[in-house]
Amino acid sequence: MNTKYVLLSLLGSGLVSGCAGPLDQRWDNTAYRGQQSRYMERDLQVAQRPVGDLHPTAFRLDSLDALSVGDAIGLAIEHNPQLRAAGYRVDAASGRVLQAGLYPNPSLSFSGESIGAEAGSGGETAYAIEQEIVLGGKLRRARDVADSDRLSAQESFVAQEFMLATQVSEAYFGVVSAQQRLVDRQELAGLSAQLLDAVRARVDAGSATEPDLLRAEVVYEQSQIELESARNQDKAARQALSSVIGVEERIDLLLSTSVDEFATLPTYEEIVASTLAANSRMSLARISLERARQSHKLAQAGSSPTLVASVGPRYSDIDGETTLDVGLNLEITLFDRNQGEIQATLFERLSAAAELRNVQLELLAEIAQAWSVYQSSLTAVERYQSQLLPKAERTLDLTRQAYQSGKADYLRLLDAQQVMVESRLSYVEAAQRLHSAAALLTQLSQTHAYWRDSRNEDRDQSEINQ
Repeated sequence: MNTKYVLLSLLGSGLVSGCAGPLDQRWDNTAYRGQQSRYMERDLQVAQRPVGDLHPTAFRLDSLDALSVGDAIGLAIEHNPQLRAAGYRVDAASGRVLQAGLYPNPSLSFSGESIGAEAGSGGETAYAIEQEIVLGGKLRRARDVADSDRLSAQESFVAQEFMLATQVSEAYFGVVSAQQRLVDRQELAGLSAQLLDAVRARVDAGSATEPDLLRAEVVYEQSQIELESARNQDKAARQALSSVIGVEERIDLLLSTSVDEFATLPTYEEIVASTLAANSRMSLARISLERARQSHKLAQAGSSPTLVASVGPRYSDIDGETTLDVGLNLEITLFDRNQGEIQATLFERLSAAAELRNVQLELLAEIAQAWSVYQSSLTAVERYQSQLLPKAERTLDLTRQAYQSGKADYLRLLDAQQVMVESRLSYVEAAQRLHSAAALLTQLSQTHAYWRDSRNEDRDQSEINQ
């Protein structure tokens, strides 16, 4: 009978441990929680509709008077559906962590012998509860693998957040640059119209020829074509910004961040150190290596045999007795010792280690390229501000005065106008490249998320870097 109590205790403890799976781990991330509280109920309703009946309502910006680049990024973080989908994958991975730690369900069986015999005897009936006893730490290893997937999903969410911030920043300054180009084209079109009127007056006065008039008309028509193109580019840029933020209608708000407002970045060495420590791709590669290590341990645990214990009463109507049946079923790992999976996971572990080094080298190359663009754009912007633009403006002013006094012809004035506008357009392009490079370096280093709550800016990497 001692064996009976031992088996019952073993079976009971197995059942209790099977009910005590890991608790659902809630992730304290501001953007993640904010999106869930705002959209989970609506997304659930959309998911329950027929596929052809998806008409989600986007949020609106009617309450805003102006939009800064920080506001735009914050709105996108709060409302972008792609980032929201990444957040739901975190919850899905957390559910799999819970599932991986659950014990196999027990089974209840019934058997009867000699039931309904001619002698009137009821024969024998037996009941049994069977439970697989998981050996070798398989549940713990499976839970560790699933937990690595949960960490990977969390880090993918953060990577998507910084990528989205870069996309919004690029789209925002794309609109700002398009606006400035539109202003320059409008000014050039106005100057071309004034020049055309002046040439016509000179032709009427006999001081200019018809070829002069034709040339002025060609310049005017070209300026109108370029002006219309600039208007269309402005509309397209605003629609692109709307889409990346998550707004259906085109944004026509005043953009309060000027193209001349540039972010101050750390040094190259600081960016490299921050990237290697905090970049999500590095963290994902570390998590992948840890997952491969846990998968290898799980495969090794898979070589443990399967043990099934059973216990239950048996009633014999012939003898009028009730007895207890106990049983043990132990797999003999003679042929399949999971050796193939052990070998496969070992080489996956080695592959993950090599990939970690590869990601590090790729990030170093991307930092060097982005830093080169940033430095060259910064130099160009500074020279345009201090040298080229002031000189171009001064040249245009002097040429306009000379033209009005009759000391310069319209070709010189036209040339000065072209130089002025082209200088401004080149400056805007350099400034846009500077903003894009700065946003990319911020995405790579992942240390300054100014759209977040300040108390959540520094992410805890201890769980990931173990």
